[in-house]
Amino acid sequence: MAVDDPLLHSFIADLSEKKQELEQHPERLIKFEWKRDFISGVRASFRQSILDGERHLHTLANLLSTLLLDGKFELHSNVIGSLPDEDRPFLIRERITQDTLFSVLDIDLGNHLLDNFRYQKDRAWLPLELTANFVEYIPLKQTANGVNRLTSRVKAEEELWNKVADELFQLDQLVTRDKHLRQYSKYVKDIFGIKIVCDDDATCMKVHEMLSTIKTSDPAWAKVDAVMPAAIDGKTLDDSFLDFIESKDYLTCEQNEMKKTGWKAIKSVVKWRERLFELQVQPLGNYYLELDHMAGPSHSSFKVQRDKLRDEVSLRVPLYGFYRKLLQMVFVGGDASFEYDKATVLIS
Repeated sequence: MAVDDPLLHSFIADLSEKKQELEQHPERLIKFEWKRDFISGVRASFRQSILDGERHLHTLANLLSTLLLDGKFELHSNVIGSLPDEDRPFLIRERITQDTLFSVLDIDLGNHLLDNFRYQKDRAWLPLELTANFVEYIPLKQTANGVNRLTSRVKAEEELWNKVADELFQLDQLVTRDKHLRQYSKYVKDIFGIKIVCDDDATCMKVHEMLSTIKTSDPAWAKVDAVMPAAIDGKTLDDSFLDFIESKDYLTCEQNEMKKTGWKAIKSVVKWRERLFELQVQPLGNYYLELDHMAGPSHSSFKVQRDKLRDEVSLRVPLYGFYRKLLQMVFVGGDASFEYDKATVLIS
């Protein structure tokens, strides 16, 4: 995310250098000193970089929807949450415009919707808690190809500052190396995802095959080029639309290879415009089962496990905990100076 922005690149490189200095010379007092205007600039650049990455996600989802939903569809923002201090999940959805989708961060899209509601408990009105959110692309009429809808997954439950801290400390490798932490490895994920929901298993297979072989010279591509001609983006007519890096079949595979949760889909990693996306093709019945899972206690348990992992790493590696606090301050808000053992953060 930071490579294309000089200010972010410089800032995160500085954090990386100071991290190495703290690790190599634990006896020294290291100062992190920045001007408030600089922090504001970094915060704005980080937000813009996230927004740019999500624009690629939504642009690809719009291209696929144009291709698979006859070019006519509505956008719905879906929010899954829970009531404060209670295991009572809920789902709220509202229709949104493309302008809204492309103008705000995904995490804000979910929080803005929840901000319109309050829950009364013990005569007090409490804010609702966000668990997850996603965008649905709903066709205006039943499609002839058996595609029911598309969704773009928005990782609203992931705090932005954690993503950078995880990368700086190579959390994936740290978890894999540490025998005690290895149990949490399946929770360390961060990938943009698009889901194509089909009426049945057979349609899933056909759609997956079509997407893995379609080229921008195929007749089916004409509808996309008519609506969004920039989608070709300099490609020659013989180029594939998507580059499939890998695919795993959890739909027609042997029973012993199926997910124990009952989840079914053809799951692929694809490259588009030099970015990686997770692409799932899933039958409609299983989609609704997964939706129930997301709104249920098992998803809350997933969140608890992920947060528990980061908290435990913070205890084992205090510097990681310090960086999480520092990045939260820089990227989310606040400009208060604070200290950590051999490090001091000064904002002037």
